[in-house]
Amino acid sequence: MSSFQGLPMTGLRRILIVKPSSLGDILHAFPLASALSRAVPGISIDWVANVEFVPLVARHPDIARVLGFPRRDFGRREFFRKMDLLLSALREHPYDAVLDAQGLLRSALLSRLAARSSASAPLLGFETAREGAPFFYSGRVRVPESLASPLHAVSRNLLFLEALGLPGPFTPPPVALRFGEEELRKIDEILREAGLLPGEPFVAIHPGARRDSKRWPSVYFAELIRSLSKAGYPRTVLVGDRGERSLMEEIATRSSVPVPLLPGRVPLDLLPLFLSRAVLFIGNDSGPLHMAALAGTPTLSFFGSSDPRRTGPFGDPSRNIVLREDLPCSPCGDFRQRCDHMTCQVSLTPSQAFVQITRLLERFAPSGRGRP
Repeated sequence: MSSFQGLPMTGLRRILIVKPSSLGDILHAFPLASALSRAVPGISIDWVANVEFVPLVARHPDIARVLGFPRRDFGRREFFRKMDLLLSALREHPYDAVLDAQGLLRSALLSRLAARSSASAPLLGFETAREGAPFFYSGRVRVPESLASPLHAVSRNLLFLEALGLPGPFTPPPVALRFGEEELRKIDEILREAGLLPGEPFVAIHPGARRDSKRWPSVYFAELIRSLSKAGYPRTVLVGDRGERSLMEEIATRSSVPVPLLPGRVPLDLLPLFLSRAVLFIGNDSGPLHMAALAGTPTLSFFGSSDPRRTGPFGDPSRNIVLREDLPCSPCGDFRQRCDHMTCQVSLTPSQAFVQITRLLERFAPSGRGRP
């Protein structure tokens, strides 16, 4: 099959995006749904996501329906029952186009199982997809990049619009997730229970990451928190999931500074709203970083094993500063679990981070106040 170069589309009314995971990858695909909605008024967009991400994806204003893929139940009896429900949902409404934005074997299979409105309705995926996924596509989307000039994931996903024959140019539209008064009150409650006064500014720190190779040293986070406190900056709040509790406790203890800890306290789908209240986000290459960037909060992040040109925080680079050491071994790959020396992380010192934080706070939070 040759690379897919574009298809004149008429009657494009219902479309399916298959992007089950991970959190950062899903957030980088959000602008695709927004761009489709603007390019084709009245279009109905469904999305396949891992069950744990369904509440978050459902907050996207341009997503009509989110179908849950029970990835965590694989190997259990419940998996087959839940898959039956998913397959029924995939066949309930035929799609005029199916977009596999994940590019793996399981996402290609799910895409193939979705009902399409006609024999010519395209099933599209990237020509660079892995695990044999391209063999399931009716059209392969060419990715114009090289090792020296990679394409960011957001821009890469927007290539689907050209492949669908929609008129360009395509620029990533802003994405504002749906939150109501109830969610606002919930975040106020969480902040109040953490000991913050109403409207008190704070710096959100997420020290975790799915892989050890992506983690800035915990002792560095502790030193940075101590420096911020001595300088009189807004107090820091450590946030993460329940499994990161011990990491947060270690950092707080080492810092010798009273630091509110919120392990698993903020629901995943409300985390963008929570981070929008912060004057600054500090963290590793992980999903919460991209949530903060999506929410418009200035960010400082640490990259080593992955390439920020491909998967870094998307947006104004003056608001989203990435610290990275230019080393021969970096980036070594998004899927590397461990490293014997972690030079790419230990070489990024707390003093370097403090300098950049000062610049961000002085430029984007000169009053020292958080957003309401």
